[in-house]
Amino acid sequence: MISAEFLSKIPIFENLNPSDHDVLVGLWHRRELKVGEVLFRVGQQGDAMFVVQEGVVEIKVPVQTPKKEMTVSILHEGDFFGELSIIDGLPRTATAVAVEDTMLLEMKRNEFINFLMERPAVAISMVSEIGKRLRATNELVQSLASKNVNEEMDERLSFGERLADKIAEFGGSWAFIITFCLFLLGWMALNSVHFWLKPFDDFPFIFLNLMLSMIAALQAPLIMMSQNRAQKKDRLRAELDYQVNLKSELMLQQLHEKVDELRAMDLHHMQEVIQQQLVLFEKKPEGHGHAASDQSRP
Repeated sequence: MISAEFLSKIPIFENLNPSDHDVLVGLWHRRELKVGEVLFRVGQQGDAMFVVQEGVVEIKVPVQTPKKEMTVSILHEGDFFGELSIIDGLPRTATAVAVEDTMLLEMKRNEFINFLMERPAVAISMVSEIGKRLRATNELVQSLASKNVNEEMDERLSFGERLADKIAEFGGSWAFIITFCLFLLGWMALNSVHFWLKPFDDFPFIFLNLMLSMIAALQAPLIMMSQNRAQKKDRLRAELDYQVNLKSELMLQQLHEKVDELRAMDLHHMQEVIQQQLVLFEKKPEGHGHAASDQSRP
């Protein structure tokens, strides 16, 4: 059975007092699903929330057509979903399917509403919490819309990370290659000419080889550090692109559905107009006939 401690981790229940948690624990019922069994589909009325006690549940949303679906979440033991359905009772926006034999804990909306009717203070507290989270979500969306994620990551870099990026950037440029080649030629020329200075690193330039080995040993981890951060940025950019593309597909699908609804309404309206015109057209000959007979009378 579900515990009061676990209920306190669910966002809409986290501010309830312990006595209310104890009462809420008794509203949950077990429900078993077989492999591949559908818990609910898109468009079905939302009348319960669920907690995964054992097994795995896959959450899918329709893309382009209802027959094609995309997985957006995989829920395991301890995860919960459908919590907003016990409040608004609106149709489901996704499909839930059991990936394996699954044991769920279910709480019906009508029982939860009765629970709130007996405790108005709890309802006010939950509404307040939902309002806070909605406000925080709006602020987050505004911040994401006005800021570049890559710029924010660059602002959080430490001095060492910035230095590693600069070294890696300079080490992979023509400026480094030309400068390093000139340095090597100058070193070898300085230690090969025996005019007024005594060479401090005779051929085969053992000290130079030692410095080159040290530079290579230090440069390699610095470059790897910079590459790791570049990979993190690429993964973040790919994840953001996926979220934007998914949202765009869902919005386009909603627009298509609205256009189809408008088209159906227009066709229905046109059909009504045509029927009215046909009725008027059928009535006109009778009217003309009466008018002609009246004119023929003396």
